[in-house]
Amino acid sequence: MTGKYKNIIFDLGGVLAGLDGQRCIEAFNSLGCEKVSYYVEKHLTADLFYDIEIGNITTADFCQEVRRMTGCHASDEQIVWAWNELLIAIPERKLRRLLDLRNKYRLFLLSNTNDMHWSLCVEKLFRYQEWGVTDYFEQTFVSYEMHLAKPHEKIYAEVLRQADIKPEETLFIDDSKVNLEGAHALGIHGFWNEHLDDWLGVIK
Repeated sequence: MTGKYKNIIFDLGGVLAGLDGQRCIEAFNSLGCEKVSYYVEKHLTADLFYDIEIGNITTADFCQEVRRMTGCHASDEQIVWAWNELLIAIPERKLRRLLDLRNKYRLFLLSNTNDMHWSLCVEKLFRYQEWGVTDYFEQTFVSYEMHLAKPHEKIYAEVLRQADIKPEETLFIDDSKVNLEGAHALGIHGFWNEHLDDWLGVIK
């Protein structure tokens, strides 16, 4: 499948890292933050989650708003822990595959994410032996730093510009059809990673 491509852009959640909504809900519930759990359960993109994802507010702001919404007295550290319970560790087999693929393609990462999740990824989830996130990807693009989010065409255009890559030579792997449609509008090819490990069987 990838023979005609020079570049591969990977999404993070649902492609590399697994997502465990129930674990996240239980974590927030344990802190008395049931109102936040509801947003996680229903996959709602409320202002709170959107603002942290595009970098409009800080982690401290996020935690304060969680306390205001819920009336809980959890610390910032507890709230960050609960939110990070959404992410499941990236299996070593995927990290090894990324290292192998870098010998054949230019690899990039593009994710709608926040500083809490991304810090966890950099510090722990992408750690494998002596390697870290910069060993897998030539560049990483995360929404909270770019102040843009998928599926808006602007974020894909900015990735193409900064990476200096051509859309027709690029494959984008994401677990969201809507995000793939946004990329396709700019001529980027897409692979819908419907199930967590699908891309392992088709990316050679």
